[in-house]
Amino acid sequence: MSSTPLDRTRPAGPPTERVPAQPPRFTRISKEALAEVASGLAATSEIVLPELLMELTARQPYNAALGNIDVYQPGRWDTTSDLIYMDTIRQVGPDPGEWDGSASYIYFKPVSNGNYLIVGNVTGYQTTAHLFGPWGETTAYTAHTSDSGVVAALYETDQEFEFNLTFTAPDNGYGIGYIESIQVFSL
Repeated sequence: MSSTPLDRTRPAGPPTERVPAQPPRFTRISKEALAEVASGLAATSEIVLPELLMELTARQPYNAALGNIDVYQPGRWDTTSDLIYMDTIRQVGPDPGEWDGSASYIYFKPVSNGNYLIVGNVTGYQTTAHLFGPWGETTAYTAHTSDSGVVAALYETDQEFEFNLTFTAPDNGYGIGYIESIQVFSL
């Protein structure tokens, strides 16, 4: 009995079959675990999280009083699953400004002077989420799309500010990160 090798080449052009892709399913970390993250950032023994001040999602990207999220080249803006798909940032040229991928831009206007906890609820397959703002950069890695990732920062201010959330994959590779929500808590 002889076996014939499979032809694994793909024809040029668009795919000939549709393959349904299910959005990732993950659960946010608990409020208690988020309080532990905030305590670690503040280097204090315990922070108790108050009620949420602002939350931005694919379905609710705008809060008239507090802020909004815009995304440059989202991989997909999926209101059905309430996820924003983010192509990973890849360096495509020798200079720092030569990149391709998705970048989110978030604007926030504080209600008063105080400390704010900024949280990105994220996931992705072997992706690192990068949260950039006036505080610098914080990161969070998720190995699987079922992992609940949290990238967070603390910032004290009474001024409006902008921050960014992007994703990278190992070795400047292709990948997809997912934003489930951006949250801001007043501490």
